Amino acid sequence: MNPRSRRRKLSPLTCQQGVTLIELMVSIAIGLLLLTGLTVLFANTATSFRVQDAFARLQENGTAALRYLSDDIRMAGFYGQATSAASVKLDNLPSIAASDDCGAEVAGPPARPFALDLTVPIEVHDGLTPITANATFPCIAAANFSADSPVIVLRGATGHVIDQPDGAGNLSAALAAQPNFASTIYVQSSPTQDPNTIVFRGDAYAALRGGSLGNIRVRMNNQDAPIFEYQTHVYYLRPCSRPTGGSAAKLQCRADDDGGRPIPTLVRQELSSTAASVQMQEVSLVEGVERLNLAYGLDDNGDGIPDRYAEAPSVSEWPQAISVRITVLVRSVDPVTGQNDAGKTYDLGGGMIYSCAGSECSYLRQVYSQTVQLRNCAARRSTGGKQC
Repeated sequence: MNPRSRRRKLSPLTCQQGVTLIELMVSIAIGLLLLTGLTVLFANTATSFRVQDAFARLQENGTAALRYLSDDIRMAGFYGQATSAASVKLDNLPSIAASDDCGAEVAGPPARPFALDLTVPIEVHDGLTPITANATFPCIAAANFSADSPVIVLRGATGHVIDQPDGAGNLSAALAAQPNFASTIYVQSSPTQDPNTIVFRGDAYAALRGGSLGNIRVRMNNQDAPIFEYQTHVYYLRPCSRPTGGSAAKLQCRADDDGGRPIPTLVRQELSSTAASVQMQEVSLVEGVERLNLAYGLDDNGDGIPDRYAEAPSVSEWPQAISVRITVLVRSVDPVTGQNDAGKTYDLGGGMIYSCAGSECSYLRQVYSQTVQLRNCAARRSTGGKQC
């Protein structure tokens, strides 16, 4: 048999097949189309996530700003069981150096530091510039004050109470157990004494009590009356979040702070109990707060209910203030791709209108508002008191 006849003739289907150039180009085009779709989907998802994250942080910051202010406003004028500032003993107020305070000493009698002017639980200053803000409130550096920001001063005892005396009814040990008690300001009150409230530094209490029980305030059973921590807060807006200028002891904002995009921030000065002597210290609270506006509910007939709201009460009207309407404009911390606020206006009430310009229009913004009662002022007026 011829060997050639033994060769099997291979079918074309059994041969290895390749792809044509046209098929290759079509498959690449389909792949690129799918890849483009996935890229667009991913980009849109990432953009949506960034926008939603910016909105979430915006809402969180707006809520936080209102919470800080509203909590302090509610407590303004709270001096323990004092019926009014007139019932507070002011002749033994602790001294605070003028350089450490945040305003001029209040004339007497008796003379008292700005931070301890309990007769004025709330005061607001509008229309200040960085220069005039620093001149009025030495603790505020001009570089750390945003133009058009109000300055809100709130004075009162906090909710932190010391009321667990030892077996002899003495609160000295309980007070000494508090962090930084020696340089912290406290108030103690009892409605059975006149004056019914005293103000003192923590390190003076043991000596006051040791001298005579008449130096402190006591309950009906002669046990020490509850002691509350006292605080003065001065709120305003700062043009940056993380200042790098100035000195380590007093940092100040510069134009290149926050990565070259300064973030407006709600801050406050507060009595610091971490130093050897009492002094005011600037504390950052909430980023992104661009504008702040306040309106005041005034009680004209002494029933403890606001009859009208005023943006700028007169001197004679301030004792009638029993509520505050807080309005804040908050922007996102970072610019948002595709966001354009050009042409938009934000109304904070009282004639305060905000419109962005230039690169500032690339941020998300939202207005938040809340009305808060000055509880202590409202309660005192509703029971015949003339002032908070």
